[in-house]
Amino acid sequence: MPFNRLFRCVLISFLVLTTAVGAAPLPTNMDLITETVERAVESALTEIDAPEQLSAGTLLVQSQTKHAANWLLDHILVEQLLARGFAVTLDSTTVQPGSMRLAFRILDLGVHGRAGLLGGSIERQSRVALAFNLSQDGILRWQGEFPAQQTDRVPKRRLDLLEHPTYSFAKTEIESQSWGKFVEPIIISTVLGGLIYLFFSNR
Repeated sequence: MPFNRLFRCVLISFLVLTTAVGAAPLPTNMDLITETVERAVESALTEIDAPEQLSAGTLLVQSQTKHAANWLLDHILVEQLLARGFAVTLDSTTVQPGSMRLAFRILDLGVHGRAGLLGGSIERQSRVALAFNLSQDGILRWQGEFPAQQTDRVPKRRLDLLEHPTYSFAKTEIESQSWGKFVEPIIISTVLGGLIYLFFSNR
């Protein structure tokens, strides 16, 4: 009957859509870190106190300290500055005297995971903290620190596939939990309760 055929078509379409949604790829650790860094950089560029000085000349972007993820910061900073219409360079030999210098420092960057005692998923958290300063001819014009974080849940069995083998900062640092954290307070409460009971019962 036409109704039965229509019902089967609707059911098949629903199953196909459900399968497609369930098969959606999970963001990798690098994806999560990149999104978190983009948030921190966007917050920093929004709060810079000297937009009129930035608009004149070429802005030099430099890192203050060595870090395995400096290349990622370079890329995201340049991309967002260019999108805002600024002239940007990473080469200090090409800038003219009096040019502005935007320096950054990675204070914290990584992925942390918290595994529950039960269940097959891990809470994954990407944390980033960046420090910026804007200077001209050695004079500090602006500075600030900008943290950002994102959290999601991923299956434990997929965790290894989501890490990046090349970059150590893209590996998940697992915070293990044990039953001792839950059992120890119960034992202490029980012992204290027993001592209090004995104290009052012997009076």
